[in-house]
Amino acid sequence: MKMMIGMQIFMGIIGAMTLLIAGVGVANIMYVVIKERTKEIGIKMALGARRSFILGQFIVETLMITAIGGAAGFLFAYAIVTVFPSLKLEEYVGVPTINLSAAVGMTALLGVIGLIAGIFPARRAANLEPVRALKLF
Repeated sequence: MKMMIGMQIFMGIIGAMTLLIAGVGVANIMYVVIKERTKEIGIKMALGARRSFILGQFIVETLMITAIGGAAGFLFAYAIVTVFPSLKLEEYVGVPTINLSAAVGMTALLGVIGLIAGIFPARRAANLEPVRALKLF
């Protein structure tokens, strides 16, 4: 029993590290999105968009990407848990289950990582000067 608890803790740590690495990937994606949409940001700011609007737009976009990725991951885990009993391997590895408290905890961690991953690129976009942003393209 102690070995199984140790394995669960180990797998939880691996999952948390995977989410952290995913956050870095999301931040990189958002930096590319901002670089590609620099002209659009410049036009919005030149027309009177506030920095808070630009900041909010990119944070919401980052959280949507994170939520879609998290939902896809959860559905994948659910599919594995559903299909696994048909493989008849229970006596060797046990029956996989989804722990509700772990799922809620990882969802909260994913949300925090997504928020942090989105803040830095969004701040960069919100701090662009409209004239320089329009001049870049």
